[in-house]
This record gives sequence, C-alpha cells and structure tokens, in this order.
Amino acid sequence: MKNLKPILYAAVLVGVLDITAACINLGVAYGFGPLRVLKGVAGGLLGRSALEGGFATAAVGLAMHFTMALTITTIFYALSRRLPLPKKLWGVVAVGLLYGAAVFAVNNFGTAPFLSWVRSLYLHTPILFKPPMGWWQLVIHLFCVGLPIALVMHHYAPAAARVDR
Repeated sequence: MKNLKPILYAAVLVGVLDITAACINLGVAYGFGPLRVLKGVAGGLLGRSALEGGFATAAVGLAMHFTMALTITTIFYALSRRLPLPKKLWGVVAVGLLYGAAVFAVNNFGTAPFLSWVRSLYLHTPILFKPPMGWWQLVIHLFCVGLPIALVMHHYAPAAARVDR
C-alpha cells in the first residue's frame, strides 16, 4: 500500500494539471470548452462521432485521460526503482523534463497512430499517422506531466535509493 501512495498522488496531480492545461490551451486557441476537449480524448477510441456525444462521452474521455496518467506514472515509478533518481533537485528536474518529452513522443508517434489503427478495425475509418499534438502539447507534457511525476517520486523515494548526481 505504501508503494501506491506516490503513484496515486502523482497520477491525480498529473491528470488534473494536464487536462487543465489542455483545456486552457484549446480554449484559447480554438474556443473549445472542457466537455469538447474530453470528447476529443474519447475520440481516440470512438472516432469523430465522439464529438457529437454528450456527457457520457466526455466521461469516457476523462476516464481514458486518468487511465493514461496512472499508466505513465506507474511506468516512471517502476523505472525510478530500477534507475535511481538523482539526489540533487536540478537532476530530478532534468529527468522529469526528459520523461515529459518521452511521454509526448510516445503519445504522438505511438499511441495516437496505434489507436487510429485499432479504430479502423471496428469503425472502418482510414488510418491516420499524422501527429495530432503540436508544440504547446510538448510544453504541457514537459511541465504538467514529466516534471510533477519526477518531483513526487523524488519526494517519496527513500534517501538510499537516490544517487548523487
């Protein structure tokens, strides 16, 4: 149970920060409200028809979003137990920013095309391999995903598990 605490704290923090930043970014850029943003997330599985859905579709998007936050946090936790985090804060910040960039790259060039392929199987839609995320999403992933995960994991890591970097 003790190992779950940093994972759950970081996942909730990242989930809230990331979706808030995405809503602000897409609200300013395109005038989208939070429900529209969450329906867009659900569109990863449901296709473009998700945008016509209602509250239930947005709830699916929210569940997908927090599932992804929990997944990437758990992966970081597992990696941080194999490869100890630096003791110095600047090292933790660097690791967090690198992890945020890696999550962005995997989402943009792996998960999104994979979901497009999966969607094509049951919705008979074309497979799209155009990266769906832009530069603002990279910034969001750096500071609202990777960095908070690294800082929470550093806070909960036993001092003996940190390396002097």
